[in-house]
Amino acid sequence: MKILQLHADSVEYEPVKKEIKQAEEVEQKKYAFNDVLVLLTAVEKGDTKETAAWAVDEAKKFMERMKITTLLLYPYAHLSSNLASPFDAMDIILEMERHAKELSLEANHAPFGWNKRFAISVKGHPMAEMSRSYTGKPAVAEAKTQAKPVIQQEQPIEKLPDNDHRVLGQKLDLFSFQPDAPGMVFFHPKGMILRNELIRFSREKQAAADYVEIMTPLLMKKSLWEQSGHWDHYKNNMFFTETEDAEYALKPMNCPGAILFFKNTKRSYRDLPLRISEFGTIHRNELSGVIGGLLRVRGFTQDDAHLVVRADQLVEELTKVIGLVEEFYNQFGFDFRVELSTKPENSIGSDELWSKAEQALEDVLKNRKLNYKVNPGDGAFYGPKIDFHVKDSLGRTWQCGTVQVDFFMPQRFSMSYTDESGREATPIIVHRAIYGSLERFFGILTEHYNGSFPLWLAPVQARVLPITDKNNGYAKKVVGMLKEAGVRAEGDYENHTLEYKIRNASMQKVFYTIVIGNKEEESTTLAVRSRDGKTEHGLKAEDFVKELQFAILRRS
Repeated sequence: MKILQLHADSVEYEPVKKEIKQAEEVEQKKYAFNDVLVLLTAVEKGDTKETAAWAVDEAKKFMERMKITTLLLYPYAHLSSNLASPFDAMDIILEMERHAKELSLEANHAPFGWNKRFAISVKGHPMAEMSRSYTGKPAVAEAKTQAKPVIQQEQPIEKLPDNDHRVLGQKLDLFSFQPDAPGMVFFHPKGMILRNELIRFSREKQAAADYVEIMTPLLMKKSLWEQSGHWDHYKNNMFFTETEDAEYALKPMNCPGAILFFKNTKRSYRDLPLRISEFGTIHRNELSGVIGGLLRVRGFTQDDAHLVVRADQLVEELTKVIGLVEEFYNQFGFDFRVELSTKPENSIGSDELWSKAEQALEDVLKNRKLNYKVNPGDGAFYGPKIDFHVKDSLGRTWQCGTVQVDFFMPQRFSMSYTDESGREATPIIVHRAIYGSLERFFGILTEHYNGSFPLWLAPVQARVLPITDKNNGYAKKVVGMLKEAGVRAEGDYENHTLEYKIRNASMQKVFYTIVIGNKEEESTTLAVRSRDGKTEHGLKAEDFVKELQFAILRRS
């Protein structure tokens, strides 16, 4: 049995069409649940009623910690390639529901054998999404609770909607996925241009806000993750290796590396706040069945920052961080909503410190006059947090940015600075990400713009099209002028008709198409066609290049 466990604010589904003859009879209407644990469940060959009961028992332990009473069992065959027969699978799902009700849970199951419309808002705490594998009877299965992924192919591109980022990524040659590295992204040259522009924008904004940038190792000793608390709270989602009798883990988060950097030098109160940024690549062990394009991967890069501050600086730094988040999202035209998540059941630290941290976050939100929703018990295990959910052009929301106050990691790692009296004092850490996962943000942006990226992000900003071979010389001169001005430009010198070249540039969503014929060459002018189809003739080459250069610099 493969399960993806999701702690959700809300979930809604509607049966649309029977998929198999054995489908249940059910009323075709919308079903909705709030504050619910959703078990996306693939029943496999060999699963028994004991397996079903044990899986529910494990879910109940989590529900008790999170104080949840509602359980939704959702048949989800995509998690496994070793599926039980429909009759057996249905029996197991019903057994899970029956056993859950015996445990006094409010249990429901989504109809088996139907295609369903499905919408879910997953909570933001570190334990909200967990993948589990249960095999055989409890005594056998106990050692197998950590997910062991089965390599599966992604949904075929031809079955995805045209605006899906996976379709656009292939069509525009931005990125790909390879079976030799499941859940890992291969960025192509055009994709790297876009990715690097996102990073460059972030670096410029952070430099202006007095951040320093570091890079820390991908692989660190197991003992570090035990000290940080990630071992107790996150080990089922980590990758491990061993060398010279020492255990190591690929980092699932960047925090400990930033802390070790801070501790490498003796710090004074004058050094704070110290704003440490890192575009850190991290790895998390996700079941292959839940990997989906760029939106859920095993290896990704976060635009993390760790602000080490004094207590008297906390509110001011939080205010600046939230202002930076707003500045980023406004640049991309995103509306967003804000959620404040408080102390979870499985937290570390005292109630007094949690209360102070929660109050600081709430005060900043109120001072900036931001509307927000409170999610009780949804904070990280080390501190409360603010999550930012951006809304894309299709009306979908995505949790990207997060700001978290942490009193406890500094204590666990004995972080200190010398205060004004010459005594050792413990700082506070503010964990911050704005893009969140750079890969996920890339995917969201691709769909948000439907591949038609704004000028400053467009992988190809201008393509020059000579009408005949005789115009190649002037066309190459124009390409050279554009490149010298910092414009991403290329020429299409293939032996095709002008109509074919224009159509190809349009399909590739090139921002400007510049046509060069005898008339343009004789007058040293350009005929410029924008991506929306508008064409201007007789533009002076030097004037157009300067105008384009200026538009790119101001990120229009």
